[in-house]
Amino acid sequence: MQQDDNDVIRLDDVVHALVKNWLLICITTAIGLGLGIVLSVVSYMRGEMSKEYIVTSSIAVVSRTTTGNYSSDHTYPNSTDYQLSEDMVDAVIYVLKSDKAIRAAIQELDLVGISETDIYNNLVLTQYNETQIIEMSLYWRSAEEGVQILNAINDVASDVLLETLQVGNVSVINSPSARYRIGGSVNASMWLYMTLIGLALGIGISLLKSMLMPTVIKPQDIEDTLGLEVLGEIPENTAYFRQRHSLLVEDDDPATFDVRESFISAAHILHNRLGPGEHHCLYITSAQQDEGKTNVAANLAVQLSDLEHKVLLVDLDTRNPTLGSLFLNKVDYAHTLNALYRGDSSAEEAITNLTGYLDLLPSILESREIPLGDALLRLIKDLSQNYDYVLMDAAPVGQVAETLSLNRIADTALFVIRFDYSNVSTIRSSLSRLKKSGIKPLGCIVNRIKPLGSAAKPGDSDHGSARRDRPREEAGADAGQESGQPT
Repeated sequence: MQQDDNDVIRLDDVVHALVKNWLLICITTAIGLGLGIVLSVVSYMRGEMSKEYIVTSSIAVVSRTTTGNYSSDHTYPNSTDYQLSEDMVDAVIYVLKSDKAIRAAIQELDLVGISETDIYNNLVLTQYNETQIIEMSLYWRSAEEGVQILNAINDVASDVLLETLQVGNVSVINSPSARYRIGGSVNASMWLYMTLIGLALGIGISLLKSMLMPTVIKPQDIEDTLGLEVLGEIPENTAYFRQRHSLLVEDDDPATFDVRESFISAAHILHNRLGPGEHHCLYITSAQQDEGKTNVAANLAVQLSDLEHKVLLVDLDTRNPTLGSLFLNKVDYAHTLNALYRGDSSAEEAITNLTGYLDLLPSILESREIPLGDALLRLIKDLSQNYDYVLMDAAPVGQVAETLSLNRIADTALFVIRFDYSNVSTIRSSLSRLKKSGIKPLGCIVNRIKPLGSAAKPGDSDHGSARRDRPREEAGADAGQESGQPT
């Protein structure tokens, strides 16, 4: 059972949640990858539309003073002058990027609408290999204007340096030149990042679902947590119900062997738990629809009849009557509980004999539902006197409170839980409703169990194995053919 209340999250719960929601995880991962590609393309297109140029130049720092001579007071530099020039590079870079130098360049060009900050944020000055050479790069939207700005900075550099540092000058090595800078690039790393985000999102949603809406994934947890004994475990196998007549014939198909044996075992356990005596009456219910209670009721009835017990199978899920379709090609009104209840048919006419030991009383959907009142309950009670077992397929007790009225004629109830389907809180609420109504379920059948990570069983799809069917009872087959209804 997945995380519920204060239970500890187990590793197999986590694995099951991930395997169960593999499609969701794949979808979120694919969406993440798609978004990564889209964002990368958008980034590329925005870069392409920016039309940015890079203007480059290089200058050399010279250690001249205001007198025009070098720091050694000679007209030609010596080793000391070269060393001083290298030491001055950092200070020169700072001055050339200062508001004072940039403002002087703007004033020289008489630029309008351009601030010192605009140039400062796009101007890069770096020292070349620890020499007195400075490489200049300006990223600008116009090649011509960018060249003019760098030329202006070079022009005002001498005056600004001498004014601020009292020493220093620059000598242009490479005049400013501009080239188009490729603005966009396909950022493949964005694909990876967004894919991982999508994967994490899918895993997170899967684990969150398993925590907030825990389901039954281990039958043993039903007994430990809900206190409900498991009387049978029915494996997932669509082949068993692939052909409708499979309920009324015995076959040796190995693909359905495990399901047949599970129902046979459950029927023996049910017979032993109810004990000796006659006229056992019980109803089969569940927390909600689509848990497989109708199929469970039908198969248990068949297996009990194979033990030579007289069984009546009644469809009391009047809001969703489907029991008859498991045995009959067509359910005629004259052969239904509806007709019997309204007095339009006698019991002999309404009840269909399927085999020598198994009778069926189906229902059909009508605009006026058959109420589970005293009249109907007396009718079922009277019919039960002719049978060893009366199995009633009832509406889900978690959705239809009227089902609880069957407690007046039923000895007990059998609860059906579909593997990894109903929320544990819904199951617990339904069991609490049964207990408060005065009846304790005999136990439960866990339906459609699918082992985690197992491959599809042979019976899960059509295959070429030969079926060797044989009628359960010739008398039952003849009776069905006379009514024209059983398959």
